[in-house]
Amino acid sequence: MFSTKIRTCSLTIIFALLTLSCAKTEPSKPGQARTCEELVQIGRNIAELVLEEIEEKELNKIQEQELNKTIKKIEDLAQTKDFLMRSSELNCSEEELSKTACLSYQGLSQKARGDITREYLRPYFEACG
Repeated sequence: MFSTKIRTCSLTIIFALLTLSCAKTEPSKPGQARTCEELVQIGRNIAELVLEEIEEKELNKIQEQELNKTIKKIEDLAQTKDFLMRSSELNCSEEELSKTACLSYQGLSQKARGDITREYLRPYFEACG
């Protein structure tokens, strides 16, 4: 009787672990996107990360060296090459990406407080125009 309970408990644990390991995880990198919509959502998440990571300063108040550092940081976070490659692999049209981005990126403009982040987000806002 005791061994039956242990076996039942073990089977329950194994089943739970298998269920967890098979559960869909949310992609977080461009190369993990399975659809064009997921690729845009990953872009939205990265855009939010950029807004959190970049100090809000006005361009006319920032020194050139600091500006170059900030631009490099944005480029590293943005993973532009990875997004372009994955959108090509998924056969995402520019029109499809722009339309999806327009809806997905709504609300981000309120988080952009400085010239640098507004300039970073400009292409996303233009997609809606």
